[in-house]
Amino acid sequence: MSRPPRCAGRLRRGHQEQRWGEDMSGPLGEFLVCVSMASATPALDRLRDPARWPSWQGAPSDIRFSAPAPGVSVWTRGEVRESLEGSRGGIGLAIEPGGAGDPAGAALQRWRGEARWSNAGLRGRYAYVLWDADARRVHACVDPFRTYPIYHATVGDCLLVASDLRLILATGLLEARVSVGALYHYLNFSYIPAPYCAIEGVAKLPAGHALEGRPGATRVFKHWDAVYPADLRGSDEERAAELRQRMIEAVSGFRPAGETSWGTFLSGGTDSSSIASILSRSAAPQKVTSFSIGFAEEGYDELGYSRLAAQCFGLDARERKVGEADALEAIPRLVEAFDEPFGNSSAIPTYYCADLAAQHGVRLLVAGDGGDEIYGGNERYRKDQIFEWFHRAPGIVRGAGRVVAGALKGVDTRLANRIKNFVYRGSLPNPDRFYSDDSFASDHFDALLSDGFRAQVGREDSLDVQREIYRAAQADCNLHRLMYLDLKMTIADNDVVKVVRSSRLSGTQVVFPYLDPTLIEFTGRLPGSDKVRGLEKRYLFKRATEDILPVEIRQKKKQGFGLPVSVWMRRPGPFRDMVHDILFSPRATGRGYFQPGHVEHLMKRHERGAWDHASELYILLMLELWHRHYIDGQHG
Repeated sequence: MSRPPRCAGRLRRGHQEQRWGEDMSGPLGEFLVCVSMASATPALDRLRDPARWPSWQGAPSDIRFSAPAPGVSVWTRGEVRESLEGSRGGIGLAIEPGGAGDPAGAALQRWRGEARWSNAGLRGRYAYVLWDADARRVHACVDPFRTYPIYHATVGDCLLVASDLRLILATGLLEARVSVGALYHYLNFSYIPAPYCAIEGVAKLPAGHALEGRPGATRVFKHWDAVYPADLRGSDEERAAELRQRMIEAVSGFRPAGETSWGTFLSGGTDSSSIASILSRSAAPQKVTSFSIGFAEEGYDELGYSRLAAQCFGLDARERKVGEADALEAIPRLVEAFDEPFGNSSAIPTYYCADLAAQHGVRLLVAGDGGDEIYGGNERYRKDQIFEWFHRAPGIVRGAGRVVAGALKGVDTRLANRIKNFVYRGSLPNPDRFYSDDSFASDHFDALLSDGFRAQVGREDSLDVQREIYRAAQADCNLHRLMYLDLKMTIADNDVVKVVRSSRLSGTQVVFPYLDPTLIEFTGRLPGSDKVRGLEKRYLFKRATEDILPVEIRQKKKQGFGLPVSVWMRRPGPFRDMVHDILFSPRATGRGYFQPGHVEHLMKRHERGAWDHASELYILLMLELWHRHYIDGQHG
């Protein structure tokens, strides 16, 4: 078999020059594949000025392409491990950042006779593209939680598949026109869910999906999904013991082998602490290094809990505080790193935590994301239980609630607003009720959006996205459908994107043991009452971790890497000044998306404490900064 082609590219960072090898993949795992679907041949000649490509963090990249060789060529990002049963001697496939060699190509050749490419047995973090010259087809795939994205677009008869949106934009084959529909989703969710993309004509593969392109046809299909049969029986003690063992196996299995320098995120919460505890036991006598972020603002700093965990588990704990000046410095870098608008402010402490790890020589971090969504730790699940009781209450009770809310109409105090919000949300069924927790643009549809914006979207467009996912869940109860919805959106489109892209800025990779499909398949077999029982969250998890976590951490309130932007936007200072300067600049108000008077109303309402609009204002801030970087000619 012919060896896949090499890419004669280079990435310049400061005074260093690094060369990279196979399959258009660099140290950052970047790739762009361009194929003419009319003839199923590489269409690299379609690319405009391929010698000049967009910079990464201010360092220009110079990438040149050669056509894929006959046979199977592989472009990849991440780590793929595959055991192919029935092959002579058993072939192990490992694709690491930087390309695939002959063994990978030979193993992938074995799949060519199948009706479609199989991902059976594939585990780990991956995003890959295969070009099969003999079968004349392109196959692209992302892992169950889209740890690494794949963007794709069809321009005429040309199929573009890339690891980064900016690479597709750099081809010049399509105009960078903003998708108003995608921006509407962003305003509601603080991120753009797959398959939607900020740029018209471009899509991204949803988590657990694959794309197959042949002459005349391109299709996207699902290769993995979470299911909730809830069929495990036995006593609470028996299920807790099995959950404990499954957790240990998942976390221990993600511990890096060899000489890789690794550590763990540690917020002091139940998920990061349980991972640190399990790792410290398996790593003994070696100490596990943990990295934590704190804040000076009261109510946001969790270093006390992370220090407690570090002391209990014998960790080599490293920590730092993040303040307003740090946030101001990080935001421009994050805007560039995310390709699309991203309005989750916890990306800032995540970035600094990964940067702290990199300063100590750690290049691989273990994260606890996913624990809330598989063990039942999300505070919204407990709140939804209360809303559900109100929703099912006798009519006289619900009627009394509406009377109280009506009497408070026009009263703009925090308490009155909370009462009105509770009665409104309690009157809704799911997933509408769940959606109402994060529905900024829907709630302010007429007041916030311009006439031109409203003409292109419907008020319930984003809600319809959640309704479709909620109804598709193979689940036995409302709680499991909500957990499924969170895995598909909150985890795959928000949390994983946040952690991976923020960490990438410092050259740090991340693994997520609690997103191991095998563990998720097991927790899907646990009944919903094992996750939330009455108003107690993480019911079975707490019992499974009795000898893993100290009681103070098992019982603590969820906080995570929250950033005190609410405080910074309310008090006079550089952060609030920056928000004012950006949001109320002629450049921002002239976009035509919003009614400037309502944005000013939200800011004033936040500053006087009537309601916390920090998340909404941060969403608007990051959208404007993204627009300046990617659309206004400042990119590339």
